[in-house]
Amino acid sequence: MFSNIQILFHLDGDNITRDIALVLNISEEEAEKLKRQYGLALKSFIDNDNEIVLNTCKDDSKNKIIKSSELIEIMEARIEEIFSIINKDITNQGLKSRINNVILTGQGIININKSDVAGKIVLNIPVKISTGRAVSTVKPEYRTCYALIRYIAQRPFAKSVSSKIDTNSKESFFKELLSRVKEFFYS
Repeated sequence: MFSNIQILFHLDGDNITRDIALVLNISEEEAEKLKRQYGLALKSFIDNDNEIVLNTCKDDSKNKIIKSSELIEIMEARIEEIFSIINKDITNQGLKSRINNVILTGQGIININKSDVAGKIVLNIPVKISTGRAVSTVKPEYRTCYALIRYIAQRPFAKSVSSKIDTNSKESFFKELLSRVKEFFYS
């Protein structure tokens, strides 16, 4: 967790997958596939309440059929809980009034449609989804760090240089630093 710059919570999409598997009594592999295929954070955005055939039910040898709204209800409950935990924590720390927006990173949450809307409803703070095109080329274990660095780098800042500072050596330092960061993420 970072103050003044970013607050980071390690809550991931695996919790959603495990909930789906537990409630529907299916394998985690099938639960993950369902989460990716039908990922929607809010039931109110369902366009068509399709039937879903569950293939790996643990209690029956035959397939079970559910409505997509049942699946989305499970996801909605966990997503709401995740944002409620975040809301409680930032409120208890007295940070909520200082937060301008929330950036969602990580494949577990950004692949669930309307997760940003669910976050805004619970947090009452603007929520954005990290959309870095290059993020898919970064190793998964570094994606959150990459998204944070990208977000900070895109923020406007004032640059003042004293006449006594050798700007060429400063520029080469930053070029070298940027080169090393790129090498770290893309190697």
